[in-house]
Amino acid sequence: MGQIQIIVEGMTASGKSTIVNLLSERLGFDVMPEEFRDPLDLLGRFHHNRKWAFPMQLNFLVTRFAQYLCASEGDNYILDRSVFGDKVYAMLYYRSGYFMDSQLGCYLTLYDSLLRDVKQPKLFVLVRCEFNEIIRRIHDRGRQDEIDAGVEYWKSLYDAYMPFLDFVKSELKGDINFLELELSDPKFIDTPSMTDSFLGDVARYFPERRILPPHED
Repeated sequence: MGQIQIIVEGMTASGKSTIVNLLSERLGFDVMPEEFRDPLDLLGRFHHNRKWAFPMQLNFLVTRFAQYLCASEGDNYILDRSVFGDKVYAMLYYRSGYFMDSQLGCYLTLYDSLLRDVKQPKLFVLVRCEFNEIIRRIHDRGRQDEIDAGVEYWKSLYDAYMPFLDFVKSELKGDINFLELELSDPKFIDTPSMTDSFLGDVARYFPERRILPPHED
């Protein structure tokens, strides 16, 4: 089995996909994007009725685990979010009363059994962003189910993600490479001094890779 090179984590609209695409373009990684197979529209149902939290989150967990295994077959993949971040959501939904005790127990049993087969990545990149900027981005991209979720929901998720580094360290037990990136500035991706500095920080963990020039439109 290979090893996932980088996992980019962060809450919705924090800028994960922007960073994944930057790392792919400039450092030559392959992208394994976030995917959610949702033929029953569980995510849409959840945003309108919280009783769907448990089946939705189980679906997320199994899908992300399958993606993780697929990405682990090679040595060149980046993941946009992963199985590790999934537990952040599950615990939030339990604290919010969307999971019953028995449902949380079922979720944790499955999560722990799946995690036994997971090899940690070479690097975690945690993307952070100011809350007001996240809300602005959610409204700008105009996905109605996200807008309908409401500011209170997004604030609770934002708070749940704050201790993410400590959470992953406790889950994986051992030396883990982490980088945190503050991405509240919408001009980041168009400012070479910012992107080059970040790419240099990442490249230190991958000395065999050369930072490529940006693609020209």
